[in-house]
Amino acid sequence: MLLVIIAAGLLGTLIGWYTMSRRGLHSPALMAVWIAGALVLSLLFIATWRRLLPQRVIEMCCLLYAVSICVACMALRMYSPRYGAEIDLEPLYLWIPVVYVFAFTLTNHKTGLRISLGIMLLFVAISLPYLVRDIEGPFANFTVQLHVVSAAMIATLYFFSGYQHRLRLAQATLDRLARLSNTDDLTGLSNRRHMAVVVRAELARFTKGGDGFAVMLFDVDRFKEVNDRFGHGAGDEVLAALAARAGEVILGMGTLGRWGGDEFVALVRGMDAEDAVRMADALCAYVASTPLSGDRLVTISCGVTVARNRDSVDSLLQRADAALYAAKRGGRNRVEVIHEGA
Repeated sequence: MLLVIIAAGLLGTLIGWYTMSRRGLHSPALMAVWIAGALVLSLLFIATWRRLLPQRVIEMCCLLYAVSICVACMALRMYSPRYGAEIDLEPLYLWIPVVYVFAFTLTNHKTGLRISLGIMLLFVAISLPYLVRDIEGPFANFTVQLHVVSAAMIATLYFFSGYQHRLRLAQATLDRLARLSNTDDLTGLSNRRHMAVVVRAELARFTKGGDGFAVMLFDVDRFKEVNDRFGHGAGDEVLAALAARAGEVILGMGTLGRWGGDEFVALVRGMDAEDAVRMADALCAYVASTPLSGDRLVTISCGVTVARNRDSVDSLLQRADAALYAAKRGGRNRVEVIHEGA
């Protein structure tokens, strides 16, 4: 988009240059402005096309170019009649306020205010000697109006930019609070509340003809012994490492969350019971293969079930919980599956 804008500016400059020549307007100063504009825009086009400079630098160069053209034309028309006689200030003044819009668009509201005030003060400094010397001059009234309009526009832009800034901050705060309310602090996974929402939504989709899905509920075998022997800090390390390892196995296949304590739940989409059992077996083997934290080797047990018609979140998780306890009774470090209800 920036490349297109610069190309359009370069094309407009060349067309203006051609039109001026066709009409016989041969002001050396105006010709110099056209040449400088064509040269600068050509360099900016090449820098953008070849990615020679960061986009933000090129954008600020475009802003500086626009200000420089306006400053040069204003100074020539006011103080050098010989070279600036062909420059019409009134159309130029109509475009100057757009510079302030660019300044706020390219930066944040505080930086935009500083840049805009600096540009406005530059225009005031250029025109002030002219206004003091000839307040009744042909450009005095329109120049004063320009400064008044510029001040009003800068104030308006700052107000709306500041409002947008506060709105973005409020949205970021809401997003952060939403993440906190849906995320488990220790593992960074979805918490129980959010997982219940995910399961409920998947059940609703399933009852409307969507693909089936499986639920895996797993926990650490003899986790209490880890806490009692090594402390709760070590237990937390084990849970965080288990969450990371389970995420590697389930990545892209579904949603993983911490159900509570040392229990984790995974919703895997598009799987039947056999597929889910194979994934759960792989997870058990992966966890048991290497220590989760330090030299502490632990195992997990897993209960698996698949969604059925008329299931609710409670009935589905109760069935997974029953499968998990069956795995515990069967010797731990294993997977059990329950196909039908309670």
